[in-house]
Order: sequence, then C-alpha cells, then structure tokens
Amino acid sequence: MTKNDQSLLKQMILAGKFNYPIYELLVEHNAIQAKEMIKKMGDKWCLHPANSVKRLDVPLPILSESRGSKILKGKK
Repeated sequence: MTKNDQSLLKQMILAGKFNYPIYELLVEHNAIQAKEMIKKMGDKWCLHPANSVKRLDVPLPILSESRGSKILKGKK
C-alpha cells in the first residue's frame, strides 16, 4: 500500500465512507506490517524463541529450603 493509498483511505474514513472491504484491507495491511517488523526486529522481538524462559535443572542455592525460601516451602 503506497502513501497515496493510505492518504485516500484516511480521507474516505474521515468522510464517513468506512465499510467492510476497507476494514478487511486495513486488517490485511496491518498483518503484513507486523510480520515485516517482527522480521526486522529479529531477536529483539519479545516473543522470539531466543527470549524464552530458561529453566535451571537444579534451583539456585539461594532458593534452597535450608535458606528459608518461602517460594519452595509453599504458602503458609
């Protein structure tokens, strides 16, 4: 979608000519823009697989029960 197309759509919306085909066009355009931005951001994107939570096999010693962890003991 060119800048001219965007300008024409904006004018039509402001004039009250908003209809379902225009809505579908905007949804499709926004989806394309989102995919392009995700590709451009790479691993900076918050939902990128590289940013997933990394779990430890063994909890850190600071969270062990001998230290009085409320997390591992559960709520009382």
